[in-house]
Amino acid sequence: MLRHFANGAVLGLILAELLLWGDVLGLRQLVVLAEAGAILTLAFLAYAAMLFGTLAMSVAVMNLGPE
Repeated sequence: MLRHFANGAVLGLILAELLLWGDVLGLRQLVVLAEAGAILTLAFLAYAAMLFGTLAMSVAVMNLGPE
């Protein structure tokens, strides 16, 4: 399960970085260039990693066969 969580977390970080890099809907201006930009960016990346990590782990649990 930890491997699935880690894979999802990495994919979440990649997606979050792409959203910030591409400045989708002004997200980079809102998060990075704010007064507390470092904390907001770290929180955004952590939330994305946790969201996609738990999603990947949930899918792995649902795909477990009956014991």
